[in-house]
Amino acid sequence: MDDPAFEMRLSRMFAEAPHYPDAVLFASEVESRLGRGWALRRVLIAAAGAVGGLIAIGQIVGSGLAARLSGASRLLEAARDGVSHLPSPISTPLSAFGDMPFGGEALWLVAGLAVLAGALLVGRSIEDI
Repeated sequence: MDDPAFEMRLSRMFAEAPHYPDAVLFASEVESRLGRGWALRRVLIAAAGAVGGLIAIGQIVGSGLAARLSGASRLLEAARDGVSHLPSPISTPLSAFGDMPFGGEALWLVAGLAVLAGALLVGRSIEDI
């Protein structure tokens, strides 16, 4: 049988947390431990990122990527020179790149950033689904 008085008394007992005299001290110690854990995690994540970056730089240097990129920029220059012999409406916008203070590397950087932005957009779209 249900005893409404007993159930009300039981729910009242468990609805209120008991008050201890050192509750404030306990809460501050728990918060400091949690904060210390996050600080340690941040340091470990930063250290892992730095080590990963150094490994990536070592791999890039070892693979000869700089030589490949310079070859690609030479290919871009050759294409620009080839296009400069085309009729005026096409060659005029492309010939403007020769006067810029940057080389083909900047164009590759812009293309890479555009690909990265597209990947982030796709990732965000998939996350929303």
